[in-house]
Amino acid sequence: MKEGNATILIIDDISSNIFALENLLMKETRTFLKATSGDEGLKLALSKPVDLIILDVQMPEMDGFEVANMLKSNKRTKDIPILFASAELKEQKNMLKGLEEGAIDYLFKPLDPEITKAKVNMLLRLELQRKELVEINHALEKSSILINNCLDIICTLDAENFKFEEFNVAMTKVLGYPAEEIANQSLLYFLNDEDKALFEMNKKSNQDTLSFETKVICKDQSYKWLQWNIVVKNGKWFSNARDITEQKKKEDEIIRLNENLQENIQQLEAVNKELESFSYSVSHDLRSPLRAISNYSQMIEDRFAEGMDEKFNGLLDNIKRNAIKMDSLIDDLLAFSRLGKKAVQKQHINMNELVQSTYQDIQTSYKKATLVIEELPEISADYNLLKQVFVNLLSNAVKYSSKVESPQIQVGSFKDEKKKAIVYFVKDNGAGFDMEYMDKLFGVFQRLHSSKDFEGTGVGLAIVKRIVEKHGGSVWAESKVNAGATFYFSLPVEVANNS
Repeated sequence: MKEGNATILIIDDISSNIFALENLLMKETRTFLKATSGDEGLKLALSKPVDLIILDVQMPEMDGFEVANMLKSNKRTKDIPILFASAELKEQKNMLKGLEEGAIDYLFKPLDPEITKAKVNMLLRLELQRKELVEINHALEKSSILINNCLDIICTLDAENFKFEEFNVAMTKVLGYPAEEIANQSLLYFLNDEDKALFEMNKKSNQDTLSFETKVICKDQSYKWLQWNIVVKNGKWFSNARDITEQKKKEDEIIRLNENLQENIQQLEAVNKELESFSYSVSHDLRSPLRAISNYSQMIEDRFAEGMDEKFNGLLDNIKRNAIKMDSLIDDLLAFSRLGKKAVQKQHINMNELVQSTYQDIQTSYKKATLVIEELPEISADYNLLKQVFVNLLSNAVKYSSKVESPQIQVGSFKDEKKKAIVYFVKDNGAGFDMEYMDKLFGVFQRLHSSKDFEGTGVGLAIVKRIVEKHGGSVWAESKVNAGATFYFSLPVEVANNS
C-alpha cells in the first residue's frame, strides 16, 4: 500500500538532530515541520495537520513525556502517532513510561538509518489506513442516517426466496411490524396470492432492473400500495419501495369522479335535449295562441270600437299589452337557451366604437341620458355576443335612470392585476337596488323592481352573465337604493389586447 502525502513534525532541542532526521527521511511526498522546544511543537501540532510526530525525550523546560501527555489529552491531536527519539533511558521503566504517555515506538540514538526508515514508513502507512477507515466510517454513518431517515423502504432481498437481509426503519413504519418480526422473513409473507405470483414472474425474467407495483398486508391487516424499483445483482435484489397508497386512492377517486362526470354529461345531454324540445314548444306551440289572442283582440277592437266604453277599451288594451309582453318574454327565453350552444367567434373589436354604436341603436321611449365613454382597451372577442352585453346593460341603465332629473351613464374600465383581467363597467345614477338581493340579480326571470315601475322580462342580466362566462370572465354589480348602480364584467388578459 502506498504511503501517500504525509506531514512529519520533528521536535528536538538540537537543530542538527532535526536536520539529520529530515535528510534521512526526505521524500517528495513528505512535508516536514520543525520545533526546537516542546511548547513550539505543541503549537505546530495544534495549528497544522500532522501525520507523525518524532519527539525527543530529553529536552529542557518540557521533556518529551510531558509533550506526549499534552498531545494525547487534546481532542485535535490525540490520534497522531508519536515516535520517541532517545539517546538514553533505555531502561524498561522509562520505555514503559513513554508507551503509557502515548508513544507508538522508540528510536534510539545514534539512529540506525534502516530501522528508522522502516519504522517511519510503517507508522505512516498505518496512519493513512486509520484515516481512510475514519473516512469510510463517516461515510457509512452518513449513509446509514440517510437510509434510515428516508421515507421510502430500502432493503436487500435474497433473489431466490425473497427473504429480507437488510432493511431500513421505513420498512417497520410502512408495515407496522417490529424489526425482529421482519428480519429473515420472506417478503412473500406480506403479499396476497396475486402479488406473490408477480414476484415469482419477475424472478424468472432474468432482467437486471425491475419496476412494478404491489400491495402489502400490514400488521393491522390494512393494505399499502408500494412502487418497487429493483436492481438484481449477485443473487440479491437491491430494492427501493415507495408508499403510493395515497396516490392510488387519489387515482381511484379520479376514476370515480370521471365516471360520475360521464354520468352527469349524459344527464346534461338528456336535459339539453329536453330544453331543445322545450324551446321548440315555446317557439311554435306558445306563439300560435299568442298570435290568436292578439288577432282576436284587434278584431274585437275594429268591430266594436264605437260601442265600447272606456273601461272595456282599457281591458282590451291590457290583453294586447300582455300578449306583446309574453311574445317578448319568449324571444328573450329563446335567446338565452340558444347561448348555451353558440360558439364564441372572436375578432378584433374597438370597444369605444362598439359602445357608441350600441347606444345609438337602442330604441327607447325613456328619457335620453347623458353618456360618458372613457378610453376603453381594444379586445378580441365575439362581436355580436359582446354587443348584446352592452345592449342589455345600456338599456337597463337608461331604463332605471329615466325617473331622475338628469340621467347620466358612464362606461369605463380598469385592470385587475390579481385576476389578470380587464374589467369594464356601466354606471348609472338611477333607482339602484338593495345589495341584499344581489344573488338573485343575474338569475332568469329574477326582477328586483315591480313591472309597474319598470317594465322588463327578467332575462337580460342572465344573458349578460352567460355571454361573459362563455368568454372566461365574470359579472357582478354594486348599488344602493336610489343612488344608482354599477354593473361590472371582466375579460381575462388572454382575451384582451393592448392592455
